[in-house]
Amino acid sequence: MSENRHNVGGPLSRRRFLGATGAAALSLAAALPAQAEALRLAQSRRDELVNLLSDLIRVRSQSGETAGAAQRVVSSYLAGLPYRIEESADRPSEYLEHAEFMQPNPPGDGPFVNLVGWPERTAAPRFALFSHIDTHVIEQGWATDPYTPVQTGSRLYGLGSADDKGGVAAMLVAASLLATRDGPLPVVMSLHGKGGGSRGSLPVFERLRQSGRQLDAVLYVHPAETGRGLEDIKNEVQGVVDLELTVSGWRAEPMEIGSLDSSPWEAGGNALEKCWTTLEQLQKDAFAGVAFNLGTLEGGDRVGSVAESARARFRLKFGGDHTWRELLDAGQQYLHEMLEADAGGTPAYAFSLEPIGYRTNPGIADWDAPASRVLRSSVEDIIGQAPAPYPNHYAGDIRYPIRLLGAPAYGIGSLAGNFYGPDEWVDVDDLVRLVAVIVQTVSGWSQV
Repeated sequence: MSENRHNVGGPLSRRRFLGATGAAALSLAAALPAQAEALRLAQSRRDELVNLLSDLIRVRSQSGETAGAAQRVVSSYLAGLPYRIEESADRPSEYLEHAEFMQPNPPGDGPFVNLVGWPERTAAPRFALFSHIDTHVIEQGWATDPYTPVQTGSRLYGLGSADDKGGVAAMLVAASLLATRDGPLPVVMSLHGKGGGSRGSLPVFERLRQSGRQLDAVLYVHPAETGRGLEDIKNEVQGVVDLELTVSGWRAEPMEIGSLDSSPWEAGGNALEKCWTTLEQLQKDAFAGVAFNLGTLEGGDRVGSVAESARARFRLKFGGDHTWRELLDAGQQYLHEMLEADAGGTPAYAFSLEPIGYRTNPGIADWDAPASRVLRSSVEDIIGQAPAPYPNHYAGDIRYPIRLLGAPAYGIGSLAGNFYGPDEWVDVDDLVRLVAVIVQTVSGWSQV
């Protein structure tokens, strides 16, 4: 499948990068920094990397908060590099009608501070690195202060160490190393990405789309939540939408005074049964070919009577050319046609179908594209093992450059653990290797 398949927002140019032949891509080995050289460069900045990450951990920037103080740490670091810093204050409410919008969780309208570093010596940058500055909330059970970095062996503990301040630090140190070498520099972005990306990734990449800027490849410096670090590369995100179907039915008049259970069942309209059969019909028709999972089914208030109301919550997971809005529209249209077919019946069922929770579209970057081959080669050089694609994530931020810019985007990160919970950690040794992979990958991309 082409990495451009899910683009929205205008036609794509056939760029030289995407048109590289297989032979040209395979001849890149000589142009890439040698494994030992890339690791040497990264290891020479190990203390700087740890100190930068520690500074970021000490500054609170939980999901749903502005993150202005943490972004000042990023801005201060970028100020010493040949980058022009662009700061924005973004509100998700401005993108409510955008095709790629997903309601952020927790809710809130900020504004949220996002930073983009534009390389001064590169007139038309072709590549970008991004990671997210906001962290998970503090869960119960931390053995240490979440805002005090603690290193035990190669593990550095602290809130956001894995998700994703480790990625921010690795991205910045890699950009610093690239700035010491000849060649174009990547755009670097420190954004809000938790809760679906509508606080940061959507606004920033939408502005890029509107500006007409072209990017040939994007690297999301964020570990796969599998915990396997550089062994997994995100190249695909699933489309997901959570929907709630509500059905209203009725009870017949009781035959005995004061006894609801004396209402004839056959004369009632059982909303629970109707909800169940309607779900089956939706799966066969409006949602044909789409993965369906029923999460909850609720209805009725007593066992002796038919249910007057029922509610089902379910998730659709999809890829290809589907979008969550298209699937919602198809489901609502199907229910409308059901109502029209039953028109004239008295009484009649009532239906509603509304989105709740996740609503995100799919995106895929070609695993065998030139950008991917360079990245995979870099990872294998550094860790001594060929990486594998990880296609099972959803609401991943790589979808924004894929869908809005038509640019192949890949997610990589270091060994890390305890995502979304207490005692979050990142492996410092692997974080150094991640810096080396970024340097080698961007250098390789510039040679294609």
